[in-house]
Amino acid sequence: MVRSILASVVVGVFAVCVAAGGANAQNFVTDISENVIAINSSFTGQKLVLFGAIDRTAESLISDDNIQGELNIVVVIRGPKRPLVVRQKSRVAGVWANTRSQVIIGAPSYYYVSSYKVYEDEAYKRLFKQNEIGAQNLRMQAEGGEISPEDLEAFRQAVIRQKKKDKLYFEEFGSITLLDETLFRTEITIPAHVPVGAYATEVFLLRGANILSVQSKPFYINKTGIGRSVYEFAYDHPFFYGLGAVLIALLAGWAASMVFRRD
Repeated sequence: MVRSILASVVVGVFAVCVAAGGANAQNFVTDISENVIAINSSFTGQKLVLFGAIDRTAESLISDDNIQGELNIVVVIRGPKRPLVVRQKSRVAGVWANTRSQVIIGAPSYYYVSSYKVYEDEAYKRLFKQNEIGAQNLRMQAEGGEISPEDLEAFRQAVIRQKKKDKLYFEEFGSITLLDETLFRTEITIPAHVPVGAYATEVFLLRGANILSVQSKPFYINKTGIGRSVYEFAYDHPFFYGLGAVLIALLAGWAASMVFRRD
């Protein structure tokens, strides 16, 4: 049932695109199940579905001497980029302590990549590195720039490890489902603690290690209700937000001491 509905929707969209574009129509179309995700106090995460259709009769999909290989689909989603403070721990007098920190810029706050086929050869690796496909291919920099390449790589790897541990970076090569050699879909995990902001979705249609076409679509994750008001106040007035949090904590402590005070 779900498959038939998905097929009808995608084929309908594709037919509209072909009718509008004629001979110059794109060789594939994509869409996402939701363009806006609203986060409220009861939000526990969500699954998005990205789906699309490939026009295998398009001239650009016909293999020739210059473009060889099987078709592949790659989906990349990047969250807003924000500076990250990465701390390095060292053993001091027998105790592990933070001895160094570095601000890393260029890392997406959320990152997801999936593909239809698993890439293996060097041509794929070069293509993926050029287009920042895969967490290991993300380009990051140290704020200020005064850092050795070895140290930068160590901090970069620390960012990737922590983001994966926090379930904010996902790599699912070979997970895209192809239906009837034309329709494709993949499920995208949105965790409960996902950062808010504008997200960029890129869908690559490849033949071998050659890009035939790319489609880009945005979607947005926003807070709603009182959560949004608190978030905006904290972002716009961090000092007063911090001061208020401290006062509330002190008041809560005082109230608890009064309740449990013994005569």
